[in-house]
Amino acid sequence: MNTLVSYDWLKEYVKLKETPEEFARRISLSGPAVEKILPLYPELGDKIVLGQIAELKQHPNADKLKIVKVDVGADGGALLHIVCGGSNLELGQYVAVALLGAKVRWHGQGEPVVLEPAEIRGEKSEGMICASSEIGLGEAFPNSDRMILDVGHELGWDKQTKKSIPKTGTPLNDVLGGSDDVAMDIEVTSNRVDCMGMVGMAREAAAILNRPFNWKEPKFPKLQASSSKPQVKISAKKECPRYMAAKISGVKVGPSPWWLKRRLMSAGLRPINNIVDISNFVMLELAQPTHIFDSATVKGGIDVRLSRFGEKIQALDGKTYELDETILLIADDEKPIAVAGVMGGEQTGVTLNTTDVIIESAAFDPVCIRRGARKINLQSDAQLRFEKGLSTASPPVAMARTIQLVLELAGGKLEGGITDVGQTKYKPQSFSTTVDEVDSLIGIKVPKTEMVDRLRRLGFKVGVTGKTIKAEVPWWRDHDIELGRDLVEEIARIEGYANIPGVIPFGLRPRPMSPELVWERNAREILKGAGLSEIYSYSFVSKDLLAKADYDASVLLRVQNPLTADFEYMRTTLLPSALQVAAENAERFSEQRLFEIANVYYPQSGNLPDEQLELSMLFLGMPEPWRAAKGCVEHLLDEMGITDVEWKRLDNDAFWHPGHTVQAFAKGNLVATVGELSPKFAKNFKFDSPVGLVDIPFEAMVPLASGSRTYIPLPAFPEAKRDLAVVVDFRVEFDDIAREIVRANGHSPIRFGVEWFDTYRGDKLPLDKKSVAMHLTFSAPDRTLESSEVDGLMENIVLGLKEKFKAEVRA
Repeated sequence: MNTLVSYDWLKEYVKLKETPEEFARRISLSGPAVEKILPLYPELGDKIVLGQIAELKQHPNADKLKIVKVDVGADGGALLHIVCGGSNLELGQYVAVALLGAKVRWHGQGEPVVLEPAEIRGEKSEGMICASSEIGLGEAFPNSDRMILDVGHELGWDKQTKKSIPKTGTPLNDVLGGSDDVAMDIEVTSNRVDCMGMVGMAREAAAILNRPFNWKEPKFPKLQASSSKPQVKISAKKECPRYMAAKISGVKVGPSPWWLKRRLMSAGLRPINNIVDISNFVMLELAQPTHIFDSATVKGGIDVRLSRFGEKIQALDGKTYELDETILLIADDEKPIAVAGVMGGEQTGVTLNTTDVIIESAAFDPVCIRRGARKINLQSDAQLRFEKGLSTASPPVAMARTIQLVLELAGGKLEGGITDVGQTKYKPQSFSTTVDEVDSLIGIKVPKTEMVDRLRRLGFKVGVTGKTIKAEVPWWRDHDIELGRDLVEEIARIEGYANIPGVIPFGLRPRPMSPELVWERNAREILKGAGLSEIYSYSFVSKDLLAKADYDASVLLRVQNPLTADFEYMRTTLLPSALQVAAENAERFSEQRLFEIANVYYPQSGNLPDEQLELSMLFLGMPEPWRAAKGCVEHLLDEMGITDVEWKRLDNDAFWHPGHTVQAFAKGNLVATVGELSPKFAKNFKFDSPVGLVDIPFEAMVPLASGSRTYIPLPAFPEAKRDLAVVVDFRVEFDDIAREIVRANGHSPIRFGVEWFDTYRGDKLPLDKKSVAMHLTFSAPDRTLESSEVDGLMENIVLGLKEKFKAEVRA
């Protein structure tokens, strides 16, 4: 999973001298990989600056407009003349001013436009005083008609002494700190949930770059014994090993200070109010989620329990979720108040009227959180962290930090003390390795003192006895470090993987690929070489799609908690997916030749589904697409060395066109179904021309493939050519006729070639007959055949066809 990391925020915890680009390059070689570097306020260019209103008067020709003269630090003290409709402008206010040439969004809507000089009701306007939404800051300042930088609160300026107020004309990006900061999009592996927090990422950076780590663990305020602390009971002890709660009364809910808003926005979160923002800030800082309830809405004590069948909760996203007995809840004496580890309830959320709050910091079973969130299809930033596994030593740190910030930014008083239920004395794990093992596994020599230093920089407590290194795992890594060799990996990655020579171990040989993988790869190349395009579709399909293709969803595996109704069933065929892809692209591509190789899933009673690799093809936008489909299958079978293929007509499947569908068999095994989609179902996908399809059980076909091919030289002597037309029963297939022609001449060294060129049914023949015409070629490897020899071969062929099919030669 990925997280956004503010470079400026990171520097609060570790001293960094590198540019963001240099930092990204170095950290990616030893730890979490930086994938992108993003500007914080992309809509704030150099032409959006800080201004101060110097003069303000009514527009002479418009009641709702004002003429504003703004100090933007111009040479000679010249003021900018602007016509503005803002109703809340006052003398002396600091505002965001867009100069001519700047890009803004009118009223926060549409694409950015370039600001040009204008005349409004007879008065010139040389710029624009911007609303926050017009320059991409609507989330930071959502309630402003025109973006007024609140000197006392929003940016922490001292209006009386003008302390720390930048000069007018300073680019707003500099004022807000955006020019000195970027957001790094960093990939964090699932075992390193500690790096989903700024402190964990800073600890990594400090260890990799060998810099001081400046973060100090927060401490609880001095507490007095009291019985008024929150009452907590854990009924689901397995699912919740630890739960902490604290009550703060007399808080004042309001907007957060700018520094807090800025940190949240750098991580992609929207500021809401100071209390909610503190909870989100602590999660981003420590990777330990907390939740804050409005104390007045919590009735009685708190119980951490499993939900009861039929219970419902309206979450903070405004949706109501129906629960079953497997969902872990936080509840009061009357109702559920949160889905544990996922999201709080709307009824107990903090509002502007909240005066008393209860802070929650807990540890939950990661499997329980993951299953519960997916079952009710509810995701959150907290859930992403809890489901990776957090230490039971983490809640006190997050609780202390949350209390500290609430008292600082919202006031109030900590009531009674901290409730801590389920805690036991934390016992860290310890593992050992040896100097020789480290050197052997890494492949380079690392001094023992350097090994110890690297582990200590990462937070391990290290002891050394001779060549043995014993390390105690820090609590923030207790779901990650599992054995001694993990210590070797920690030492190696601090070295930097790019600094370890890439040497192939002596005697190591590549493991041979299985025949299935070899032929899967070869089939892709064969089909792409034949002009087909490969598609990739989901393994899950919708009930509607299955119905369009006449597949019964009731016999398929249904996903208990599908992400959407479009991914509800596990498919047993690739064809509906191919039809859907073709239909979605039909307007742009009139001719399509598609294929897909992927698994399908057959239900098994009481067991996991049986996965089978299958191959599908689709042909659209050409005359008689089933012929193209059959030719492509014949080419694939030939390339795979599958010979002696017998083709049989398929007439009894409603999905397929009864007259244009055949099945191929090799050694009695079905290797392909080739034909045309029934017109009835083609209409369901809005196709106005025939659709050719191929369905191949690829996994079952692979054992029939031959890895070797026999090459026969071209004939050195001229071929003898004859044409033959025979009248046979209309149900006889050409493939059977060709097979009989070869068989009729036994083991003769003469080479035969049989090529169909016409089939006729009409008035000149009985209704149950057809005429099949073909080209025949004969050649010998050592001579030119005489006419008499060819005549003898033709007699054998005609005789064999008469005996087998009661064929008559047509003149």
